[in-house]
Amino acid sequence: MTTVSLEVPTLQELLDFSNRISEVQEYHAGIKQKYVLPTFMDRRVKKSNEILEQLKNYFEPNQVCHLIRYSVKISEASGYGQSIYEYAPRSNGAINYKQLIKKMVAT
Repeated sequence: MTTVSLEVPTLQELLDFSNRISEVQEYHAGIKQKYVLPTFMDRRVKKSNEILEQLKNYFEPNQVCHLIRYSVKISEASGYGQSIYEYAPRSNGAINYKQLIKKMVAT
């Protein structure tokens, strides 16, 4: 799984990384980029939505995971040495990560 923050430089790096994986696949067919996890989604920032749409256009629909919304609670949890489930189990970040775990377990 590749994690990508919804920012322009990160998107370009992801596309470069994907191209490198394609080159390696010529020699190792079993290597692949199965999922892309969009993180730091902030609906107040127009560019986040644009970059998310670009990801959906570039990758297969089943490769782009449900996004992880920006949540200050995630940052605060690590500052207190706790998981998001301990610190703020009902926060958007916790809910999004639970959705991701369910998808990973189901595959």
